[in-house]
Amino acid sequence: IPLVACKSIIELTALRNYNDTVAVKMLHENADSIAELNFRSEIDLMKKIGYHERLVNLLGCVTLSEPILLISEYCANGDLLRFMSQRRAYMLEHTSCLDDDKIITSKKQIMFAIQIAYGLEYLASRGFIHRDIAARNIMVDCHETCKIGDFGLCREVEKDDVNYQSRGGKLPVKWMPPEAIEKYHFSSASDVILYGIILFEIVTLGGTPYADWPASELLDRLKIGERMHRPDNCSENLYEVMSHCWAEIPTDRPSFTKLRKRLGVLLENVNQDDYYLKLNAQANYYVFHSNDS
Repeated sequence: IPLVACKSIIELTALRNYNDTVAVKMLHENADSIAELNFRSEIDLMKKIGYHERLVNLLGCVTLSEPILLISEYCANGDLLRFMSQRRAYMLEHTSCLDDDKIITSKKQIMFAIQIAYGLEYLASRGFIHRDIAARNIMVDCHETCKIGDFGLCREVEKDDVNYQSRGGKLPVKWMPPEAIEKYHFSSASDVILYGIILFEIVTLGGTPYADWPASELLDRLKIGERMHRPDNCSENLYEVMSHCWAEIPTDRPSFTKLRKRLGVLLENVNQDDYYLKLNAQANYYVFHSNDS
C-alpha cells in the first residue's frame, strides 16, 4: 500500500490524559480504491487482534472522514533491522572501547527473540497469521524492547481451518516458507519458518538471509534439504532452534509456546565468555548480492 507518514509523529491528547507521542499511518494522496480498501481492512484487522504488549497496538483510527488515519503506538528506536545495523556499525568501529548502552550482546539477542515469540504466540492463539515476519517489520520502543508491527499482510484463519491460501500480492521470496512459494499456502507453521529466519537476522545483527542463494534457486534448494549454515556468534543450541523452525513438514515445526520456553532456557544459560559478540564485517551475509530479493 502506498503510505506516507503524517509528519512521522503527532502529539495526541485525546487518547490519554497526558500528551503521548503516537505514530500515524495514512494513505498517499494518489492512492487508488484498492489501496484504500486494503488500508481499511488492515485497520479492521488490528481492531480484531486486540491488545498485547509485544505488538504495535492500535490506539485509534479515523475512517468516517478524509484522510483515513491509523493511529498506533510510537516506537522511538524504529525498526529492528535498522536498529541492529546501526549497532553493528558502532561495534565494528569501536572494537577496543565499547559503550554497553550502544551495543547488542548475546543475551540481548535472545531477549529480542523471546519478545517476538511472545507476540507471535498471542497472534497464533487468536487465529491470526502474520505472513511477513522479518526484522524490518519488528519495531523497537524507547526501552529497547521489540513489538511486532506491519499487519498489512496479516490474515485471520477460519475457526475450523489451519491454513490460509493467498489470492495474490507481493511477498519477499527469501522470507517465505516453501509451501507458500510453491502453493501460496500459509499457516501458523509458516510464521514459524519466518521466525527461524528472523533468529538468523538477530544473531547476525541484520545480516541478509540466503545472501548467496539466487532467488530462482531458493525453492529447489530448500526442497532437497539445504538450509543456511550456522552463522558467527550463534551457539549450537540456538542454531538447533533455528533448524527446528525450518523443518520441511509444517507439523514438525515447534509452536511459538515451545520456542518461547526453549529460548527462556537458553537465556538463563548464556555463557559469560560469549556475552560480547565477535563481528566479521566480511561475512557473506553482510555483502550485497545482486540476486537478493
